[in-house]
Amino acid sequence: MSSTPSVPAAATETRSSTQRLNPAARAMVSTMFYDIGLSVIAYFIAELLGASTYIALLTGTVVAGLRMLWVALRQRTLDPFALFLLVLFGAGLVLSFTTGDPRFILAKDSSGSLTAGVVLVGSCLIDRPLAYYAAQRFARAGGAAMQEEFRATGNTTAMRARWFRVSLVWGIALLIDASLRIAAIYVLPITMAANVSQILMVTVFGLLIAWTLRSTRKAQPAARTVTA
Repeated sequence: MSSTPSVPAAATETRSSTQRLNPAARAMVSTMFYDIGLSVIAYFIAELLGASTYIALLTGTVVAGLRMLWVALRQRTLDPFALFLLVLFGAGLVLSFTTGDPRFILAKDSSGSLTAGVVLVGSCLIDRPLAYYAAQRFARAGGAAMQEEFRATGNTTAMRARWFRVSLVWGIALLIDASLRIAAIYVLPITMAANVSQILMVTVFGLLIAWTLRSTRKAQPAARTVTA
């Protein structure tokens, strides 16, 4: 008789876990969409409207820059993750306007992924890998409840291991993505290379987001157990 109540209790706990995950998933997906998706959409819209490959790529670059600026102004603070992205992007934006070469813009975007991959892997050597600051940013975007949960669990042993693992996986994946995109720049015609580069970027980030959300479901019970 004592086992009967455990079924609804387990179902309730499962629903509760799903509800806790949904805001995190929504925050991550929406943030990544605005950070990456808007620039890709701007590129393809400009291309459909007849813009040259250079103008289409430059349009996507400007949209990405405006997004970063808006986030910095809204939050009124720059954490290490946001500062890293802003500096990396700013240097590439200046060079994009001065060269007029679409292959350079593609190479700049690919080198950005390459640099991000190196930094992510390298950050595994320090106390708080870059994934910690990325998660902190997603928590801010998710509201007060998510921020409180992040403060409570973000520095536990289980979550420290997770930040290391996420940084390593994302870093290696971005290094592979950058290598494939750089190869496409110099092997394919420029228009095809631009399209392949955008598709590769979206595909890699999509797979990484899916893996991160899946691993989050496994990480949450461990983090809650430690803080309970």
